Order: sequence, then structure tokens, then C-alpha cells
Amino acid sequence: MAELQGQMGKTCCGMCKIVAIILVAHYYPEQSKCVKDVSVNQDDGILKAGDLLNNTYEIEQLVGQGGTGEVYLAKNIVSGRKFAIKILKQEFANNETFINLMRRESDVLHEVRNDAVVRYNELLRSELHGGFVFLVMEYIKGPQLAEIIKERGSIDEASLLMVAKRMGQGLKAAHDKKAFHRDMSPDNIILPNGDMSKAKLIDFGIARDLNENAQTVVGGGFAGKYQYASPEQLDGNVDARSDLYSLGMTLLRAYRGQPIEVGSSLMEIAKSKSVRPDTRDVPGKLGQLITRLVEPRPEDRFQSADEMLAFLAAGGIAAAPLMDEATIIAPQTKNRQAAQIITSLPPEPGTKSGGGGKWFLVLLLLAGLGGGGWYFGLGPGKDQIFAPEYARQSPYVIEIKSAENSNLVMVSGHVGGPEIGASLIEELQQEFAGFVVESTLENASGAPNERWERIAAAMVRSALPLNSWRFGMINEDATLSGEASSKSVATAVRESFDAAAALVDITVSTEITVTEPPLVLGVLNDELNAFQSCGPLRVTGGDGVVVGIGDRLTVSGIIARQSDVEVIDLVLQELVGGRGIDYNLAVLNAPVCMIESMLPSGPSDGIEIVYSYGTKAGLVDDGVYHSGENPVIDVRFPANRVGFFYGFYIDAEGQVFHLMPHKDRPNNVLPGIGVEQDGIRSVRLAFPEDEATTERLGFRVIEPYGTSMIVAVVSDIPLFDGLRPRAESVEAFRDAMAGAQDVLGDGRSLVASRYLVTEQ
Repeated sequence: MAELQGQMGKTCCGMCKIVAIILVAHYYPEQSKCVKDVSVNQDDGILKAGDLLNNTYEIEQLVGQGGTGEVYLAKNIVSGRKFAIKILKQEFANNETFINLMRRESDVLHEVRNDAVVRYNELLRSELHGGFVFLVMEYIKGPQLAEIIKERGSIDEASLLMVAKRMGQGLKAAHDKKAFHRDMSPDNIILPNGDMSKAKLIDFGIARDLNENAQTVVGGGFAGKYQYASPEQLDGNVDARSDLYSLGMTLLRAYRGQPIEVGSSLMEIAKSKSVRPDTRDVPGKLGQLITRLVEPRPEDRFQSADEMLAFLAAGGIAAAPLMDEATIIAPQTKNRQAAQIITSLPPEPGTKSGGGGKWFLVLLLLAGLGGGGWYFGLGPGKDQIFAPEYARQSPYVIEIKSAENSNLVMVSGHVGGPEIGASLIEELQQEFAGFVVESTLENASGAPNERWERIAAAMVRSALPLNSWRFGMINEDATLSGEASSKSVATAVRESFDAAAALVDITVSTEITVTEPPLVLGVLNDELNAFQSCGPLRVTGGDGVVVGIGDRLTVSGIIARQSDVEVIDLVLQELVGGRGIDYNLAVLNAPVCMIESMLPSGPSDGIEIVYSYGTKAGLVDDGVYHSGENPVIDVRFPANRVGFFYGFYIDAEGQVFHLMPHKDRPNNVLPGIGVEQDGIRSVRLAFPEDEATTERLGFRVIEPYGTSMIVAVVSDIPLFDGLRPRAESVEAFRDAMAGAQDVLGDGRSLVASRYLVTEQ
């Protein structure tokens, strides 16, 4: 540790631990307050931009807030990745009810892995601003469904069916982990980049009070919003069917574009929830779906998200109940009375109820009503009594495929009829968004089971991550072949395909090959840029453009800490396909890196920092000094330069020393300083020990050793408004340098920096 003559070494900010400053120093009052008082504008949020949580997450901005919590956009300073930080306000931080809800959200949903559910990382506590707990979550850039409703009003049927499908997938994943959302509503659905087909579900079990004067209560009973909550949820009873009810009300709200009226008192709310909402204004498949979702009695709804998804996959038309022999539905005719007689014909004497004699009479009557063209099920009315008949095919086959670098999905084979074929194509078009689905389907009888086409649509989803693929199904044997970009993708596809097969009980096989694309250095370098902690990082290898399978890679550059190597290696190992990686990295320290990153890039032509000794002759070409040595530092630049000169020393402990100008050496105006010889001006920043005074600073190397940095600047105009303190924290200096960036980068300033390394 450096000893400092006088009292300066006793300040709370500490001293440089790399070299000693030899001078007769004084205690500077401006250094006595090392921790600034922070006032928080509660209207803007608990945190402010720049706050650092747990030395990892740097707050960038407030993105949303409610009565109990706030959500911020933050950056992981190690990885550079963006995250959403949800905090529980300080006044609730010791409330066990809220803490348990947040813990539940973190613990349960950490295990839920589905693209339709926001990913949860960890639950942490911070002591910043009085203390609070916070969740670290996946950051999704996009509006809430509630915002889209507010902006557009009514949302179309096709878009809401996409949202319904995604929410069904997300709820299924959560329900499989026994996690029930309890607060499904438009403001808990996020649309990445506004894309309905990529909707994500957020906020499991946490109270919020944002939109439409929503009333949210947290306790042993109700948690949710009255507009969307199921009837049983008002009594504290929640299961998967409750979430489905809330999804139905959410879809209804989005389709109508208007708030759902449920009353203003608990009695009015309970009464409105006891009857099914009128959904006759909602058309087609969406209307059928919502009607099934918002039934007041849980047993009358879909019983699971799986059941809802199957309904959507089947085209949304529920199978009609089988007709008994006493009920025949005839084609519409003008003679309504005759039609009613047909539906209630008694059985003939001597036959069982509904026997063949009755059918014969019915057919004759139908023939008469149809104008003579109806006889024994043949003619234009045939399909209204019997299912259409097509040529029987055996085996019954289907093929769905897509080629690499193609936006076509081609479908061929057998289907049970034109409506079934159209439903299959619609399902595939929704599943493979961005592709064009072309079909050459043949209507045929002989399907192994009534779900055959739906099974094909469900099974082929697994192929989506593959570069090229072919799915085929012969009767109840399915195969999937294709090319994957990595082993991990191939494994994931196989597991997904096998899992889907287990659900529908069919035999499957896979033939997936791994064809890794060329490893492009430019792509690796772009990825690596996000993990710079000090200076530029560069990956080299191969022919300089691409890297072969057997080639090794080299990572070069400067990092702030040794642990950065682990982060970089973790990132690259996922990208390089097993290739070896060598690291040629210089480890600096965070303070030096912080200032170096603010300096202009490129060569420092016209200005030079020269190191020599105070106790012996010779220059220090490698910038390395050893214990006991006395560094002497000079800066050289053209003598005709006018303006202002600055010299700084940044140590590894987070201190910045202003070598010139400072309180005892305030003059830094050119050309009135330094020594001129042969057109070069030389300004000394650090002097031999025997010349050291309060004006002329001197250094002697002692332990601990490491790397610091000298910075010199010649500028046309002053960098700062006035004199900086002789010593200050690197954070304070960074803020001052931020205001000088225009001067440093204007092309006229001379800027040089050089490391100063000390060793035993």
C-alpha cells in the first residue's frame, strides 16, 4: 500500500495502490464526501438510469409500473444482454403475502419452458434505496395486447385466433407444472414487435392495477381482475379452467374493442358472472371458441388447454352428436309441417324402435320433398343424410415437406374431404408463418381413424427448426427426415417428435442429419462485440473469412477481469461446433477499462507519452517498472500547437489523479508551458523523486502491483469548466469526460494513452 506524506492518504476514497505519490500534500475537503446523497423522484420510479443492482444489472429505463411493483429495462454488464427487472416496492418488501407470490412466480415459472411464456431467471434482493426484492426475466420488446386494443379498437378474428393458440400453448405448459395464472387479461399478454403469432404470457400470480380501473385483490381468496375473472375465482377456487375462462373474456374484450361491463358492486359482479356473456356478435371459429370458454359452470367449458388446442386444430367445429333413430334432420323445405312430421314418425308395428321400415318411409318422403330426385340416398340431397363417399385408399398416406432455402411447404396425399383438407391447409399456414403452403390433396375414404389429418398437422410442427425436411405418414406409421444446423437442434426435434407421437399413440421414426453451415468469422465477431468489457475483441482463424471443422480459433483483445474469459468461452462454445479456442487476452482492470472506452479509437499521431527513470538513465520501452523505481513521464507533441494541455493518471483501485492541471499547478495553456526543442514541445507530468514538490508530482513503485494508465490530451478549447480535484473517483471522472466527448472526438484534439505496469 502506498504511503502518502501529509493527510491525503487518510481520505475515505483511498489512495492509488500501484505507485506512491511523493509530495507534501494537504487534506482536501472536497474529497471528504465520497458517497453522494441520492434523491429519488418517486413519480418516475424507485430506480433511475445507471443504478446497478447486485453489481450485475444496470438500469436503463422504467417501462411500466403499478401499485405494488415496477418493471425496468436493464442490461447485464457482464454479458451485455437485456433483461426485464420486476421489483416489488419497498413498502411491500417485508409483506410475506407479496413475497410469497413473487417467490411462487419465480420458482414455478423457472421450470416452465415454452416460447409462449416469458422466461424467468432468478429472484434476488437488493439493498439499494432502502431494500426491495426483484425478478430477473426475459426482456420482450413489444406492446401489450391492451395497448393494441386501445390503439386499434376491435381486433380481427384471424389475429385473435393466433393469440388464442399461443395462449393455449403457454397455459398448457404452465398447467402441466401446476401453475395457474389467476390474472389472465389483455395487459398480461405481450406481442413481440407487435406480432400476434408470437404472443407471450407474463405476470403469473402477481397483483397489478393498471388498465380499465381494474380491481386486483391479493390474499387467500381472489387474485385477478373482475372483468376477466371466472365465477369460481371470486370464491378463491382456481384451476386450469379458470384461466381458460379469463382467456375467453380477454378474447371477447379484444374482438369488441370495448370494456366488458360487469357492474360496480360485488353483488352486481357476482350476478353478471352467473350467466354466460352474449357472444352472438362474434363470428365463425372465434365465436365458437369464446362461447365454450366463457361458460359460467367450469364443467361446461373446455376442461384443459389441451382440449382447447385440439378444438382449434380440428377447425373449431365440434363434432355433432350422433342422431338416434327417432330424430332425422331433413333438408330445409317450404313445407315446415311435413318436415316436422318426418322427425317424429313412430316405428312400424312389429319392428324395433327406429327400424329399417321407418328409414324406408323417411327416404320416400324425403324423395317427394326433393322433387323426385331423392331416392335411396342418391341425388343432390345425398350428403345431407350420409357422409360423402370417396374411393377407398389403402394404404392411406400423406406427405408434407419443405426444401432448404425455400419458402414453400408442399402437401400431398389423402384427406377425408374438401372441408377437412381446407382445415389442414389453414392449420399448416398458421403453423408455418412466412411460408406458402401448396397442396395436391386427394379426397379419399379409408383413413385409419377420424383424427388422422389432425394428427398429421400436430406431428409436422416438430419439423419447424430444421433447414429442410420431409414428413410422411402411412396409415399410423410416421417418419420425419431432414437436415439440422447442429446436434442440439437435431436432438430437440427428435424429442419433440417422439413426445408428440406418444400423445397420439402412433409409431414414428426419424432420420435427421446434421449439416453445420460454414463458421463465418464476421458473425462470431459481431456476437463477441456484445461481451466487450474493456476494449475491442477479435476472433481469428481459418482463411480469415470462414473456419473449417478442424481449425482452431484465437480470441485476442483486452478484458477488464479474468472472469470475462469464462463468459466469452461460454458464449463461443455454443457457436463454434466443437472447434478449439485459444485465448490471447490482456487482463486490465475495470477503472482503466472504463476510461479507455471513452477515448477516441485509432492511432494517436502527433502526440507521444515517454517513460524514463528518475534514478538512472534510459527509456522504458515496454512500460514496465519494478519495485523501488521512480517513473518519470513526459508528453511530446508539435511545438506550434496552441490551446490547453491535460495529463491524467488512472489507477487500478478506481482513483484518478490530475497530474496537470491541478490546484498547485493550474497553468495548462499552450504555448506557455513545457520545454521546446527542434519543433517539439515536451511537458513533464511526473518528476524524479528528488525534484518532487506539491506542484511537481513524483512516483515511486511499491506493492500491490498491476496495470494503470496515463492519458494526455492537447485540445483547442478546455475539456472541463474549471479545475478538477487533484484526486477523484473514476466514476466522477467518467461523468466529467462524458461532457468532453465532443472535444475529444472533433478530429483536432491530440489524445494519447499508455499503460503503466508495475512488478516486483
